[in-house]
Amino acid sequence: MKSLAWLLIILLVIVNLNNYTQELIDNDFFEDEYNDLGDIGSITIFADRIQEFAPESVEAKILASLNGSMTERKQIIQNDLLKNAGFRGTGNVKFRQTDASEKVQSVLGGLFRGLTLGFISPKEVPLLEIEYDRLPRGELYSFDSVIVRSDLIGIAPVVITILEIEYMLQIEFSNGILINDTERYYTEENINYFEKLILSLPEYLFSIKQLKERYLFTELPRIRTALERYNNPSENYLRAIQNLNSVNLFR
Repeated sequence: MKSLAWLLIILLVIVNLNNYTQELIDNDFFEDEYNDLGDIGSITIFADRIQEFAPESVEAKILASLNGSMTERKQIIQNDLLKNAGFRGTGNVKFRQTDASEKVQSVLGGLFRGLTLGFISPKEVPLLEIEYDRLPRGELYSFDSVIVRSDLIGIAPVVITILEIEYMLQIEFSNGILINDTERYYTEENINYFEKLILSLPEYLFSIKQLKERYLFTELPRIRTALERYNNPSENYLRAIQNLNSVNLFR
């Protein structure tokens, strides 16, 4: 009888261990479906990891473009983000489409000027677009003020963060070139915020990991180097910046 009792106890222990192991497997603790977000007190919090975006999704197309050429990256920020939200690609001018009456006024004004050889010159109205707000030189619209007017506001939050990083890189930091128009954005506070956004990106999506590495190991050092050279300029650097500012290629 004692042998039978011990045998039953051993069988119960084996069954319980098997059930516990199966629960761990079912809950994917041994897989990559969960992301350990850290401890709060003695409680460990887990959250679902972001899956790769569908190839036809807006998010996938944005990530592919930002991992592409400089032309593709500019297209995303200057056209898909800024222009489609009613901002010029420089980030300091707002514009809107002209309405029907303004289009008529533009066409008639052109006819009058042509027929009278310029002696009658009605107020000129652009045919397609009107600029209605312009910031002082050296000031730019913030990313938040742009994204809220954009059709991209509804995309995945992690991709919005990436767009903010790229916006700062291209518009506020001019891709690592510090000139008069970008001087106010080259501060330790702004650069640290840029770095914080980069570090917040996950590393378990290949497309995002590629971007994170570019921002962290290529773009961020370039920006910091530009600030260091600005604070401790050489003669060659001063001459180069003077040429850039005089040509004013960026605004």
